[in-house]
Amino acid sequence: MPPPRRQLQLRRTVLVIVEGDTEFAFCRYLKAIGSQGKNLQITIKNAHGGSPDKIVEFARRQARQSAFDQVVILFDDDKPLSASGQKNAHSMHARLFRFSPCVEGFYLRLLRQPVPATSDACKRAFHAQGLNEQQKVDHDAYARLFPLAQFADFTTDSDFGDLWSLFTNDSP
Repeated sequence: MPPPRRQLQLRRTVLVIVEGDTEFAFCRYLKAIGSQGKNLQITIKNAHGGSPDKIVEFARRQARQSAFDQVVILFDDDKPLSASGQKNAHSMHARLFRFSPCVEGFYLRLLRQPVPATSDACKRAFHAQGLNEQQKVDHDAYARLFPLAQFADFTTDSDFGDLWSLFTNDSP
């Protein structure tokens, strides 16, 4: 009797481009708890700051190096994305997550705290509520603020729900 045929399992591949170290640490946390045992390969790359146009261009260069099923770009909405940047993102079929006014404001919103109008005020408020400058770049530190047991509450936020579905291979 011939040996049984091995079935190939196709993995969905996702390229996640983040603006900076804070988003990188948060996405690493989501990947660590969300993609385990899933048919999913997530690559997270850090653009190390800059304008949204620079981040989209970084994503375009990264996406050209390998074939990915999906490209996701996360950045702060404190600076506008130009029409050419929007066109580049659209040509890659990239999914954009814009955090207004910044990612710390997004965290405050998830924690049901008031979100200040400026990025600097959001950062100060988040540091007072949650993680300081050193802690917010450590992916393990996010487990204290955003425990998996509370994700059902967090997914009521549409941005978080969509982001979480990317890291769990669920349809958004």
